[in-house]
Amino acid sequence: MKIVIIGAGSVAFTPAILSGFSVDRRYAGATLGFVDPNAEALNLASRFAWRVSDEFNLDWTIQASADRREVLAGADVVTTSIGAGGLDAWIQDVEIPYKYGILQPVGDTSGPGGLGRALRHIPILVEIGLDMEKLCPQAILYNFTNPLTVLTQAVNQYTRTRCIGLCIGVDLTWNHICRVVGVEKANSTILAGGINHCHWIYDFKMRDPENTVIDGMPVLAAALDELEGSPQAMERFRAKYANLAKRPQEPNANQPLCAALFRLFDAYPGPGDGHVGEFYPQLMRSLVADRSLVADMASFQGSAIRYVQQSYPLLTRKMQEIALEGAPIEAESFARELAWEHTQLLDILVSQHDDLGQTFYVNVPNHGYVSNLPEGVVLEIPAIVDASGVHPVTLGALPKAVVPTLVHKLSSLDLIIEAALEGSRQKAVQALANDPHCTDLSTAEKVVKELIEQEIRYLPRFQ
Repeated sequence: MKIVIIGAGSVAFTPAILSGFSVDRRYAGATLGFVDPNAEALNLASRFAWRVSDEFNLDWTIQASADRREVLAGADVVTTSIGAGGLDAWIQDVEIPYKYGILQPVGDTSGPGGLGRALRHIPILVEIGLDMEKLCPQAILYNFTNPLTVLTQAVNQYTRTRCIGLCIGVDLTWNHICRVVGVEKANSTILAGGINHCHWIYDFKMRDPENTVIDGMPVLAAALDELEGSPQAMERFRAKYANLAKRPQEPNANQPLCAALFRLFDAYPGPGDGHVGEFYPQLMRSLVADRSLVADMASFQGSAIRYVQQSYPLLTRKMQEIALEGAPIEAESFARELAWEHTQLLDILVSQHDDLGQTFYVNVPNHGYVSNLPEGVVLEIPAIVDASGVHPVTLGALPKAVVPTLVHKLSSLDLIIEAALEGSRQKAVQALANDPHCTDLSTAEKVVKELIEQEIRYLPRFQ
């Protein structure tokens, strides 16, 4: 098997996926292709991989290059986890709009931050897809790069390469509501659909000790009431369902915006207020103002960037200790410690290899899977993975209340893609003017102008 990792210098992605490979002998003898324009990061990733291969007798062949065309030939699986401009560009995506009053806790999917990141990444992803047509036409491109929806759509529209977007967001939301309720995830099932970073769990079932199926939605509502100081309803459920008493409720778990939307729409959004709020900026700002979301705007604005600034140096240091200093590693603890969302790909590959028919949430073009969202747009929906591939599940209609915001976002994707591929400033402004973050045309023009000027070195089509 040959697996190519484009963006191999990522300290969040590469160690996670290699840790998973290290404890599965089916990857012994594999060829790993590493691509990254940053020579120092590429060297660290390569030496890290060699160390893991030697430690666990995996006999990996490592191919590393700044030019993806040198390693793509014959690939079975290709992944992308890139960040054109790195952390500096992401900071600009968030701080420039903030000068004009636009609040973004994350800034990687919707709003001006998502637009800036899309303009940088769409041409690169499309070019990767075109290279794959020639060098590894049978391979699937698994994309982890944000903004996931529009990038995945661009590759599927403009190349013959099949591109599937992967994000652990739905699982995080599922984990979250199980912890809020106090039920083991293994004793629950969900149905969810939507788009990346704004999916909706609209069916939540639990099994009691007698294996009776219970509607989990009213239990979730009672658990959220308990978090907000009204425990009576949840106590009734605990008295009725013994399995709920086996696990304590997650402390400090409330996501005020997600909880408010759940009560109104009868579907629970995710993955968390930071992402969901950027699809509902008009609501996010009001919840910040009355301090039900966070104590103050400054603590919410750019919170994802601050997390990365704190955590990524630690990940880098861990890689250096293992790759360059011979720090001891032990297989199982190594895999657990470094596992993160990218290991979802490992489970998908295993389900396909072993014909397990397991279900995963993936981002794929809508071909009749959701009846009340546009055809062809990329949606986050369940798919069954077996020996014959990845098979999206037909959900039918999503709850009507969640559809307008999704349709509004999805309707702008073609405009964003065209802006990125054509280097069109006008279309970029048009896209932002249609975004709910934007309250006046002058702001849209100023934000786009400044984003492009500050990030022009990563935007060759705008030069």
